[in-house]
Amino acid sequence: MKRIFTLLVLLSFMSLGYSQCEPDTTQTELYTPTESEGLPPGEVTIPYEAIISLNVPVDTTILNITATVDSMVLIDVTGLPPSFSYDCNPPSCSFPGGEFGCILVSGLALDNSEAGSWDIEAEFVFYAKAPGFPATTLPYTLTGYTIELDSVAVGIPEIDTRNLEFFIDPNPITKNAKLQFELPQNGLYNVKVYSLLGAEVANHTLQGSKGRNYFALGDFSDRSGVYFVSLKQANYSRSMRFVVR
Repeated sequence: MKRIFTLLVLLSFMSLGYSQCEPDTTQTELYTPTESEGLPPGEVTIPYEAIISLNVPVDTTILNITATVDSMVLIDVTGLPPSFSYDCNPPSCSFPGGEFGCILVSGLALDNSEAGSWDIEAEFVFYAKAPGFPATTLPYTLTGYTIELDSVAVGIPEIDTRNLEFFIDPNPITKNAKLQFELPQNGLYNVKVYSLLGAEVANHTLQGSKGRNYFALGDFSDRSGVYFVSLKQANYSRSMRFVVR
């Protein structure tokens, strides 16, 4: 059983490692979600993903002088839980002026010692050039984000339930897309869908059976964007993201 659990943990880390975010090309702000919208919450033993989407300006004003932005470079993201990390799109974390990019924060906390509130900061440097002046750099720190990690109850057989099916077919979704999952027992379960900005867009409590179940996602096929779907039954919960193009 220990070897099975170790393999499952390894596969979870591998799936997180191969993830890449997709920027929100419809945004008008420098970054989304805003601090007031916040990042989605997470839970110990459940893989976590959150996306910060960037819209780098073409130019900026320095001492009343308009300067062209060459790039906005991410230096570091601090304050993350120990088991979390970040990746960028583009992978260099250098976002050219006038283009969109994104930062994917992901991880898998396996111990309740990581439960709690984590205040994170992203440190950037703007590289800009004004006519008749040498190139300059402007530091910028993005603050105000908090990741809330809930603890998991002790004594629940997470090892058994981690083997249950939980996937979306297809993803990116179409009108016939569905969430396919297995439940550990008969009874009520809850499905919630959140937007990239953390807003709840669907909340359904349904009767399910132990074993394989389905939840239709076709209603979202005409709503472009990135979403998160969460499933919960008693102490069992899962979550993942899906894309609508």
